[in-house]
Order: sequence, then C-alpha cells, then structure tokens
Amino acid sequence: MQSLKLTLDKAYYYKLFMLVAFFLFASVMYQGHIQQGGIYSILFFVALALCAFQVATTIYVTFVKRVIQINISNNEISWNFSDNDKNYKNNKIDLEDIKDIKTEINYLIGNFYSSFQVTFLLKDDSEVVLTDGIIYDFGLKKAEEVCRFLLDNNLGEEQDIKFANLIKELNIDTDKTNQKFTKKQGDSYYVGILSDNKKEFLSLRIQIETLYDDYKKVEKNANNEYLVSSDTIKNSHIHLKSNAIGLFVEFKNVKRKEELKTLKEMGKRKKIGF
Repeated sequence: MQSLKLTLDKAYYYKLFMLVAFFLFASVMYQGHIQQGGIYSILFFVALALCAFQVATTIYVTFVKRVIQINISNNEISWNFSDNDKNYKNNKIDLEDIKDIKTEINYLIGNFYSSFQVTFLLKDDSEVVLTDGIIYDFGLKKAEEVCRFLLDNNLGEEQDIKFANLIKELNIDTDKTNQKFTKKQGDSYYVGILSDNKKEFLSLRIQIETLYDDYKKVEKNANNEYLVSSDTIKNSHIHLKSNAIGLFVEFKNVKRKEELKTLKEMGKRKKIGF
C-alpha cells in the first residue's frame, strides 16, 4: 500500500482577502440600507454574515490542524481528513469502479492559488470529489504533490498517465528542470518538457499554431490543455497538456514534425510576444 500524508494550509491570506472584499461590499450596501432599505438591507446583512464567517474560520484554523492521509492499494483508493487527530471525514473508492479522473488547480487572480480538487468519475456516472474545501487549502506545492502521487500509481487523466509512464521509461530525473526528451511510439511522437517557466505552455501552444497551420480544428482549449486536429488527415491531432510534473505534447499520426523549442532554447527570442 502506498500512502501520502499532508498537513493542509490554514490559508490566512485568502481569508484576509475575502474579509476585505466582503467588508468593502458591506460598506457600499450600508449606504443603500440606511437610505432605501429593501434589497440593499438584505445584501448588507448577507455581507456582514460573510465577514463574520471569515473571522470565525480564521479563529478555527488557528487552533485546529487538519491532516489528510491518502492510501492506495491494489484494489482501492481511500483518504481520511482529521482535525487535531480526530477523524473528520473519509472516503473509499474501488479502483475498478473508476472510469476517469480529473485534477483541477484553480487560481483566484493570475497565478495565485485558490483551490484544488480531484474528481473521480465512476462507471455509474456518479462523482466523488476530493478537495480542500473553503476553510483549508492544499496550497500549490501540496496540490502538485497529490497529483504526482496519483500519477505514480497510474491514477489520473489519460495524457498525464502517458507522460508519467514516459518519464519512468526514459528514467528522467524530475528534480532537474529545463529538460526536453522525445520518443516515437507507433503512430505517435511524444515530446516531454520539464520547465520552471510559467510561460512555457503558452509558448508551446503558439508554436503549434504557427508551425502546424493544417491543424485548425480546436477541440480543447483550456489554461492547461490544447488539442487541435486536422480536417484533411483522418485520426490525426496534436495534443498539448501540462500537469504537476511538466508539459507533454503528443503528435498523433502527424507527418510533418517541426521541432518545438523551449523558452530556454529560444534564448533572447523568448521575450518576443510575451
């Protein structure tokens, strides 16, 4: 059995941000409350309640330590939340019941971490969600650690598992950044990149758009995933995906393979367009 134990962050910065936001909103609504009442009064008291909630949760997390332990065996995955060593919440899922797994790291503003969740889609189309909730945070580094732990046990989205298996097969040291490696497998060509530059994904996406002008049919376009296919070549696509480990590009049945460059390889040219 593989286990991962983490102490969740108390997220004081997030609570302070929300407290200031709710306080400002309450201040604005207060003017309407004393002058007109009605909906302004309702919103004013709602804002006050939200301010009180932020204060209460701040006091709570100050004195309570929340820990999560995730266990993965040959047959199941389970996790348990405990507050000051007292059981708070636990879940268990049989691995054979899992149809798909999606991990999502959300950002409040720009690159500031907000929340993390893992969604287990089961074969009966129900969902089980592992998340840090609204009081505690995994934090970006611990969220990435959870993602790596799942991938090490072949749990995750299909492309992420391909990337994790490629790293194992090529014996890549993930502690070393600014690496690029490739492999040809069947009708697919893989490119893996380990980079500490947050603009790397955008750079790769722009290169794909520029170099492969025959691939204009956009099937996925998210902040960590880009999938384009060809209208003329059957069963052919280019799939760019970033995860907690790095960036992975799959060229599926693509005849022309232009070299993708990392920002480090571009040198001074990385400043152009960014």
